[in-house]
Amino acid sequence: MKDEQLIKTLIKQGESEQLEFKEEVRKDDIAKALCAFLNAKGGIVLIGLQDNGKVVGINDAEKHEAELKSYLFNAIIPEAPISITTEIIGTKKVLLAKVWSGSKPPYVFNGVIYFRKGLQTAKASPNDISKLIIERQKSELHWERQPALGIEIDDLDELEIRKTLKDLNTFGRGKTFTNNEIEEFLTFYGLYQNGNLTNAAVILFAKEPTRYLPQCRVRLTVYKGSKSSDIFVHDKFFEGNLFRNIEDILQFFEVNIATKSTFSDKNWHRKDSPFPKLALREGLMNALIHRDFANISSTVNVAFYPNRLEIINSGELYGGYTPSALSKNHLSVPRNPDIAHICFLRMMIEKIGRGTINMIEDCESKGYPKPIWESKLGATTLIFPDITVTARTDDAVSDAVSDAVSDAVSDAVSDAVKRGIVDAVSDAVNDALIDAVRAILVNDGASINDVIEKTGKSNATVKRYLQILKEIGLVEFKGAAKTGKYYIMAKALAKLKKKP
Repeated sequence: MKDEQLIKTLIKQGESEQLEFKEEVRKDDIAKALCAFLNAKGGIVLIGLQDNGKVVGINDAEKHEAELKSYLFNAIIPEAPISITTEIIGTKKVLLAKVWSGSKPPYVFNGVIYFRKGLQTAKASPNDISKLIIERQKSELHWERQPALGIEIDDLDELEIRKTLKDLNTFGRGKTFTNNEIEEFLTFYGLYQNGNLTNAAVILFAKEPTRYLPQCRVRLTVYKGSKSSDIFVHDKFFEGNLFRNIEDILQFFEVNIATKSTFSDKNWHRKDSPFPKLALREGLMNALIHRDFANISSTVNVAFYPNRLEIINSGELYGGYTPSALSKNHLSVPRNPDIAHICFLRMMIEKIGRGTINMIEDCESKGYPKPIWESKLGATTLIFPDITVTARTDDAVSDAVSDAVSDAVSDAVSDAVKRGIVDAVSDAVNDALIDAVRAILVNDGASINDVIEKTGKSNATVKRYLQILKEIGLVEFKGAAKTGKYYIMAKALAKLKKKP
C-alpha cells in the first residue's frame, strides 16, 4: 500500500475528530486546526480538498510546504513536532500536515488555546484549559522529564549533538541553533531543565549512558537453535547512546545478515534477494524509541534464530493500539515523546505513523514475509521471518567474510601506497592488518585491548596497525578516549559483504 492509497483511504473516512480538510492554504486556519490537534489526540490536516473530500489540488505545493513549515514552527507555542509533506493524488498535489498529541500542553496559537471538539476547532473553555494544565503537570512528571542526577553537559557526546544541530539546519523541522548554542538547544527541546539534564538527554546524547541509566543497554544474540534457551554463538551488549547503538547495530546487520537465495523451478537459476534494510531499521528505531525506559529492568533484545529475527522491547504497545492496527494507517502515539521528537528532527522518523506500513512494503518488495507484531506480558515483539545471519562465532568470521576482509585490506593498502598515504608494508604486516580488521568485525567494534587479545601483538604494535588502518580509511575511532572503540567505517562495509 503506497502513500497515495493511504491518503485515499483517509479521504474516504471523511472529516473526523482527528482529520480535517482544507481547500486552500490559509496559514491561520491550518495553525488553529493543528494547535487543536496538539491539545487533543493528534491529527491530520489535508490541504487541497473540499469539505466533501473532492481533491482540487494545490498550485506551487512545494513552495507552500516550505512557507508553512517556517510559519507553523514559529506560530504555535510551545515548539511542537509538526510534519508537512507534499503528496500526489492522481495528477494533483496536496499538502499533508500531521501532528501527534503534544507532550507540553496547552499549545497556543496567536494568544489563543484551541481545542478539538468533534469535527470542530474551537477556543478552549475554562474546563478544557484545566484539563490541559493537569496533562502538562503529568507530563512534567513523566520519566523522560525527570532529572538525571550526577551528569553534566560535559558528559554528553558533543559530536552527536552537533550532528543534530546540523540536521536541524538541513531539514528545517524545528528551531535551529548554532554550534555554540548547545545549552540553548537542550533547554529549548526540554532536555535541560532547571539546571539539570533529563533522562531523555542521557538516552539520546550521553557518552556513557549506562553509568546513569543501565536500562538503556541493548543486547544482540545469535542463537544456534530455535529457542532462547538454546546455545548462542554470539552475544553482545551495546551500551552507547541511542544514536550510537542504532549505528552499531545497523552495521552488524549490514555485515552479518545472510542473503536470501531462491531457485527457479524451470532453469535452476539462483536469485539472491537483499534483506529489507528499511524495515529492519524502522523496527529497530521503534523498539529503541517506544521502549518502557521507566522500568529499571527494561531492555531491548535483538535475537537471531536459524529462521527469524526478533526485536523485543519492554512495554506493550502504547496508546491503545493492537498488533493488527499497525498494518493500517494510524497516528503515532509515542511513549517517549521527547526522545521521539529529537529523532523526528533528525529525519530518523520520516513520516509520522507510516513506519509500520513502510516496513511491510519493504519486506514484500524484497521477497520476504510480512513482519509480525506481538504485544503481551509487558513486552512488544517484532518478528521478521526468514531474516538470518551468516554462520559465525565470536572467534572467527565465516570463510567468505574472511576472504572479503583480506581483499578489502590488501586493496586499501595497495591504493594508499600508490597515493603516498602510507609506506609499503610487508606481507607479515598486511596479514596482521587483516587480523586486526577481523577482530574489530567479529566484536562489532573493538578496543585496543580487544585487538591485542585477538592478534597476540604488543600494545605499541597494535596502536601502529590501527593508525595505518585509520589512514587508509578502513577503521575509525568512536567514543571517549578511555572507553571508545575502533569500528569498521561505513564506506568499507560494502567490501566486507558475504560473497555469493
